[in-house]
Amino acid sequence: MLIFKKNIYQPPSESNSPTATSEQLDPYSFLLSALMADRELFMSLKQLEGQDDRDRLSTLFPHATNFGSAVVLNTISKRLLEALVHPDDWYQMNAYHFCYLYDCLYSLMEEYSYENGEERLNLLPSLNSEDIDFEGFILDYFYDTAFLMDQDRFNDLTAKDKASKMFSDPCLFGVINKLIPAENEIQLQIVMNEPYQ
Repeated sequence: MLIFKKNIYQPPSESNSPTATSEQLDPYSFLLSALMADRELFMSLKQLEGQDDRDRLSTLFPHATNFGSAVVLNTISKRLLEALVHPDDWYQMNAYHFCYLYDCLYSLMEEYSYENGEERLNLLPSLNSEDIDFEGFILDYFYDTAFLMDQDRFNDLTAKDKASKMFSDPCLFGVINKLIPAENEIQLQIVMNEPYQ
């Protein structure tokens, strides 16, 4: 189970808003649909081996392709999906994972936005074809989006500025500076204690 700012395994609340706020949108289903779509994408890329995946991937993962090749992003995707559906352990993510998930979810949201009512129902049935409040979802479930910060701006921050909780993830430097993650940075970390007590 993946740890977010809010527990994605709790059922969403009911509301009658014209857009699917993060309270209406089932976060687990949203994440599962996005990661499943990515698994299909990476399977199709494997069949097209030898062709340049970079351009195709940079359209779908504009931030994550700054640090990861198809192999790296496929590994991150696979590990996130496995952890999402694994009911026995809680997993802590780092900036590499959150950056990948941001692109992954944005891609699904964009696809959903361009579809008609019936196709929308197929993609995310719980939304009843309503619009997604993506920014609201990110604000509710992501701790921050520091991983989207411009490289020069981040590197110009003072040590005092970087002492903020927003910049406490040790992998953030690597994401922003487009460094390929090491194997231990791709791994999700098991958390022994219940994170939502």
